[in-house]
Amino acid sequence: MTDSRNQALLPFDYKVVRSKRKSAAIQINADAVLVRVPEWVSEQWVHDFVQSRRQWVLSHLDRQQVRQEAHGIEIVEGGLIPWQGQDYRLHWQLAGASAVRIEGDELRVTMSRRIRRPAAEAVSMLLQQWFIQQAEEVLGPRLLELGRYTGLNPAGVSIRGFRRRWGSCDSRGQISLNWRLIMARPEAADYVLIHELCHLRHFDHSPRFWRLVEHHCPDYKVLQAYFQQRGCWLQW
Repeated sequence: MTDSRNQALLPFDYKVVRSKRKSAAIQINADAVLVRVPEWVSEQWVHDFVQSRRQWVLSHLDRQQVRQEAHGIEIVEGGLIPWQGQDYRLHWQLAGASAVRIEGDELRVTMSRRIRRPAAEAVSMLLQQWFIQQAEEVLGPRLLELGRYTGLNPAGVSIRGFRRRWGSCDSRGQISLNWRLIMARPEAADYVLIHELCHLRHFDHSPRFWRLVEHHCPDYKVLQAYFQQRGCWLQW
């Protein structure tokens, strides 16, 4: 644990993770500041290191706050929930059985009267279950379609709940997609799918990898920025 007296000198808290790594780095996830350091450094060294990067951390926290306010998922009656690039007004009510459906510009959730947890918590759970189902129905087939179009065919596809990434491709050619992609504009989601498909040919982020991505998705830099603005979705 970091000395709380040192942390009190900074306008943010941070958590220290020690390991056998040789260098130090600061990582910001949501509102959490994670400081990764070699296991042998002192508490004072850690504090001085964080202090030296104080402005960098503050600027990143400020940007995250702006993004959270603009795109954060808030489960409240009448709140806006994104689905395939459009915002839908959230409404819920009690009923005999639980269900989620889209009606016009509204996302309506009915909750079984047997559910005992708080309403917002129950609605969040039901929405996530529905989003996962939608992702399985839409993203998997779309990946296979793009695979046929690009000639980059995965060995398999799965839908996952990653907290730090939108997708992954392993050395066996298995591609995993974050179910939260179903909230994005379809062309933005396609970028992530193409990105992972390109890893089937180049298992790195080398210039040749990015050339292949650009060949199949010329606007990929614009779509990268789209997801950078919506990184807070990963925390829902």
